[in-house]
Amino acid sequence: TDVRINADVRINADMRINADMRINADQRANGEVDMSTEQTRATIEAFYDALKTGKRDAVAAFLTDDCVWAPPAAAPIPTLTGGAEVAAQLAGGVVKEMFDISKPFALEVRRVLADGDHAVVQQRLTATAKATGKPYDNQYCWVYTVRDGKISHMEEYADTVVAARAMGWNLDG
Repeated sequence: TDVRINADVRINADMRINADMRINADQRANGEVDMSTEQTRATIEAFYDALKTGKRDAVAAFLTDDCVWAPPAAAPIPTLTGGAEVAAQLAGGVVKEMFDISKPFALEVRRVLADGDHAVVQQRLTATAKATGKPYDNQYCWVYTVRDGKISHMEEYADTVVAARAMGWNLDG
């Protein structure tokens, strides 16, 4: 079977495709892009910038008042509701409880995928567990829902066996 490629395909010199899959102005103007996807990506990227500051108010600015954070079911962290409470935990509460912040701590965002009002962030966290002094190196996947430019729901997925070994958690019961 022959495969034919349309010879009339032209690539606009202004159109650039890169690792971030940025959208050019021509695509926006022609209505080829779901603006909520772009807005969701921008919100998530700005949220991670705020997380890096460790400032509760900076983090809270990106969360709805009814924001829900759902950690992995096996983790000894309850589901939290309320933007202020989630911000307090993410901007220091849980981090300071679980990790020795006097030692190196790194959050590496590996990938951000956005589609409409949802985003998925693949990341790696390296630190030292506070309870045991053991090295912590875990992979995460966070699934976000964005509503009106703010995060309304976040589901966290991580390898809880890796976390348990480093943190000294008992996952048996």
